[in-house]
Amino acid sequence: MPAGLPLESQATLPTLLFAGAFLISAFTLLRKVDPFDEGLALQAARRVAEGELPYRDFMWPYGPADPYLLAGLFKTAGTSLIWWRVQRSLADAAIAVLVYALARRARAPRSLALLGWLTAACAMAQPTSANPMAPALAFALAALLAASRSSDRRGIALTCLLTALTAAWRLDFGIYTAIACAVLLALRDGGRAAYSYAAGSAGAGALVYLPFAIAVGPADLYEAVVGRTLRESSYWRLPFPLTYDGRLRVWPPYDLLHDLKDVLLFYVPLILVAGLALAACVLVLRFTRERRSAPALPVALGVLSACFGLYLRSRTDELHTQPLIVALAALLPALIAWLWRTYRPLSGPWAVGLLGGLIVALLLANGAANRLSALLRPPGLVSIDVPVAHGAKETPAEARSLARVVRLVQQRVPPGGYIYVAPRRSDLVTLQNPLLYVLTERENPLREDVGLKTSAADQAGIVARLEQTRPRVIVRWTSPESSRPEPNRRGRSSGVRTLDAWIGGNYRLLERDGYYDVLVPR
Repeated sequence: MPAGLPLESQATLPTLLFAGAFLISAFTLLRKVDPFDEGLALQAARRVAEGELPYRDFMWPYGPADPYLLAGLFKTAGTSLIWWRVQRSLADAAIAVLVYALARRARAPRSLALLGWLTAACAMAQPTSANPMAPALAFALAALLAASRSSDRRGIALTCLLTALTAAWRLDFGIYTAIACAVLLALRDGGRAAYSYAAGSAGAGALVYLPFAIAVGPADLYEAVVGRTLRESSYWRLPFPLTYDGRLRVWPPYDLLHDLKDVLLFYVPLILVAGLALAACVLVLRFTRERRSAPALPVALGVLSACFGLYLRSRTDELHTQPLIVALAALLPALIAWLWRTYRPLSGPWAVGLLGGLIVALLLANGAANRLSALLRPPGLVSIDVPVAHGAKETPAEARSLARVVRLVQQRVPPGGYIYVAPRRSDLVTLQNPLLYVLTERENPLREDVGLKTSAADQAGIVARLEQTRPRVIVRWTSPESSRPEPNRRGRSSGVRTLDAWIGGNYRLLERDGYYDVLVPR
């Protein structure tokens, strides 16, 4: 490395940070399967690989990029549970490096930027989901970094491209990114740059969805990607966690540490709200103090953080906290550094920096505790003996059940034939298991692989389709997860059991393996 050249200007440090974040994420790459999100994403990819069109032939609530990328991998290398996992770990690593780069760009010292990197790397690594949020978040951060570096034609074109890629994975994240980048360009370069970017990103984003708007129709495309999500939001929203009612044992020490970890996890959404409020206050203070000379990147990061606060509000679970943790991991180190540079020690604003440091430390502690637990106390898992699993692991009982069920289905249903994966009860469906279609490599007779299907009209439609196709096998997923009540509209029984009655009258139990009842026609 040439003398006197900053380390981060070379490939060495970004490469090391990327490799480190990838290892933090990927050492659990093969652990566990996710019946819902993993099944939804991989089943969408299977459908695309077989020639189906998202939004027209099957329900898909996100952007088209993810199923088409995975479908390409399926076509070239075979259906597998591995490809999305590798993609997710690569996205996690990219996100962590981009957090470091954004923090440094916003004038955070290297030590605080590295703290942000580690916080983001640990947060993104657990929980891991096939939801296309991670690639979208990586492109969103890359777009913001590109906008902060250049506002000439090439810089704006690159930012527009990255914004469009964000929208290609998730439209909502694309909108968040467009708002944040437009604010950055407007503050730094004035209205002309912001207008050019807004027009370019809108055009590029429209091109992503244009083929589907033509094939499906604008109204139906809007309904699939936006309308349905807005209409059904109350079915998924969870109450904001304020009162912890779990265990808190003081002895022995291991139990205390375990329970404190649970307490911290429970209050992560509240910690994030506190971090968001603190960031807003510091940004207002900085803007008031520096006025026209206030740098635009911290403000834009604040805007992106606020957008991710709305995303968290949609469902306060571990998956939905990740984007806001990542945004604050880039923003708070820069704001802390500014407070400590600007105000004398022990003054009020200087002490606010300590509070910001505490918030980052708590977020890092939560993520690091999860990763250390996964490293030091790995669960006892075994490989699932199913061809498309490719080494993915589950508990011994679940792995045996899945292997047995897949063999039974494949013996009785030829390739291209229909099966139907039914929930535990048709009046109360919290989660579904579309992953079985992927593992068995058999087809779902319905257009929707997941969805709210508990009403009388929904169940009547399912029964009509099953009457028409007469699947040779129905697999009822009887896990308690299927119908675990939640404090929202999705957690309430509809009182309708039409589907259960039809299945009971037309199918009989062939074999029960763990949480799977294999049913065949009477």
